[in-house]
Amino acid sequence: MSEASQQHTIFLVTGSVQGGKTTFLSELVDLLKKRGLKVGGFLSPGSFDSGERSGFKLKNIATGMELPMASAQETGEWIKYRRFWFNPDAFKQGFEWIQACLVQEPHVVVIDEVGPMELNGSGWLEGLESLRTSSVPIQIWSVRERLLSEVLERWDVPSENVIRIEEVEAIGAAELISGIVKKK
Repeated sequence: MSEASQQHTIFLVTGSVQGGKTTFLSELVDLLKKRGLKVGGFLSPGSFDSGERSGFKLKNIATGMELPMASAQETGEWIKYRRFWFNPDAFKQGFEWIQACLVQEPHVVVIDEVGPMELNGSGWLEGLESLRTSSVPIQIWSVRERLLSEVLERWDVPSENVIRIEEVEAIGAAELISGIVKKK
């Protein structure tokens, strides 16, 4: 077991694309806060237009601050990656929020989501690496089901730390995570 994995525990919340991972995480965050845990990081709620995913916001869990993250429509100086245009200011802000978590040391940090960008060396990769070597006890990353094995291997996450939203309710995940925090 690596030194980083001894310092903290990473959980991967997984499900299909548009399967409810962010909704699950939002409910989980609320339950953890009700249990008195300090939660940081961010969620990426999606928006839809005529039943199609049209974009994402980046939402700070601690403050509620939101900003546009991605759009299916070409947007100014935003960067195209696959079918979306990404807001470079959202990445800058997200990194600042991750850095704040490193200083504030919440019980739990949520990163929604870890995906193709991070596996290809961009996106939240730098922030994930900072978190891996931090003293934040619990991290929860959302991951698409089809990328799960790559993320498990890349970041050496044990398979027993996978939370499949089709199999586990948020209340069960909250009990598990709050129990681990109390032991640390």
